[in-house]
Amino acid sequence: MGRCAWLAALALWPLALWAQNDAAANAQHLILGQQASGATQLQARRNTHPGAQWFPKAGLGLFIHLGIAAVHGGIDLSWGMLAGKSWEDGEITPEAYWALADRWDPVNFKPAEWARLAKEAGFRYVVFTTKHHDGYTMWPSAYGELGVKQKLGGRDLVKEVVEACRANGLRVGLYYSPPDWYFDRHYRDFGRKGGKPVGLRHEPLDKVPPKPAGHDAARREMVANQVRELLTRYGKIDVIWFDGGQREITNEEIRRLQPGIVINRRNGEIGDFGDSEGVLPTRRPQGWFECNDPCWPSRWWSYSCSDRMDSGADVIEKLVIMRAWGGNFLANIGPMADGAMPPEALAAWRDMAAWMRHSGESVHDVTGGGFPETANQPVTVKGDGTLYVHAFPNFHKAIAVRDLPKRPARATLLRTGDAIPFAYDNGTLTLQIPPHLRSRMVDTVKISLQ
Repeated sequence: MGRCAWLAALALWPLALWAQNDAAANAQHLILGQQASGATQLQARRNTHPGAQWFPKAGLGLFIHLGIAAVHGGIDLSWGMLAGKSWEDGEITPEAYWALADRWDPVNFKPAEWARLAKEAGFRYVVFTTKHHDGYTMWPSAYGELGVKQKLGGRDLVKEVVEACRANGLRVGLYYSPPDWYFDRHYRDFGRKGGKPVGLRHEPLDKVPPKPAGHDAARREMVANQVRELLTRYGKIDVIWFDGGQREITNEEIRRLQPGIVINRRNGEIGDFGDSEGVLPTRRPQGWFECNDPCWPSRWWSYSCSDRMDSGADVIEKLVIMRAWGGNFLANIGPMADGAMPPEALAAWRDMAAWMRHSGESVHDVTGGGFPETANQPVTVKGDGTLYVHAFPNFHKAIAVRDLPKRPARATLLRTGDAIPFAYDNGTLTLQIPPHLRSRMVDTVKISLQ
């Protein structure tokens, strides 16, 4: 079944296509000591700081998983070094995985070039992986033993991303993993959870060697110091996106360093927003929410030589569902081994940019509407007088929106500017976009109530 078909069918939520991603995400979260990926608003509360109020209005974010795994092209970032995984992914020994760092040189990672394209494609914020579970730091940290300081002559990739985002009006988010498998490499199991432990060469172990005294305390201190570096070296940071951790640095200290910052919920503390990973939520979330999802490639976080890539239409369809529920969509990209963005992603961004030029107003600075409770296609709302109805490509029935307080003044197809005929009876609006005005992407009708 195509994505358009299942999105158009209100009785079928997008679980089947994403079950594999959801299962993988849940297995990964279990390893990291987190909650299941489908959890919605657990451990999150409203951030009332004036400097944080941009977040629920942003709509679309760009997640960037840059890393040494791209040199291989058939493994996911960090996760590729685990043997016997329950989800689809290539495997490489940890020893061989970290050896990829000697071959990795992202000479074509050029944020100043792609940040402008991202802004045109409708992205409002960027979340950049400063350190994944493999322990490789993307800035020249004074703490830790693996990263650009040791391997790339001290090139500060974080600084490059931050400066490019600011120059193009994009909010800055930093992903950071408190779990550090390189730091723990001699004292952890790299095998399947519940199976016989394996070591750095995937050799069987009778048992995992015990950590020496002070090891965990040293890791916690390293983590806290690395986060302090990230929050004090680069000016204002809008989002800190943890992936695991147990309060190595408190949210209270983070907010002292960066007033107004938005914090996710994955570091053992109460965060500012709920999330789902690799799967759209199955019901309307409460409060601030974000769905982070692999798009380029479609199932992995890091670059893949063979996995499919999302089209621009794919991303827009997922985006409008999230916006109809008041959430953000964080679309992930894995740059290639040389740092360049995959050409399929850039093609998708061009299609998204074209859509944003006529319909971007329907997903930015809006709140969620009554989908599916009072509308059979996703609805967003702006102020008191404007609704946007999003018709999926395979949806050819009449669009119905109930509980409108008054008869609309007009209905306009944003892509063409054509007036769309409609009927209004007893609080219910019905309309149908003529077939010759339809496109192969989401078609948006602006409903003006005044």
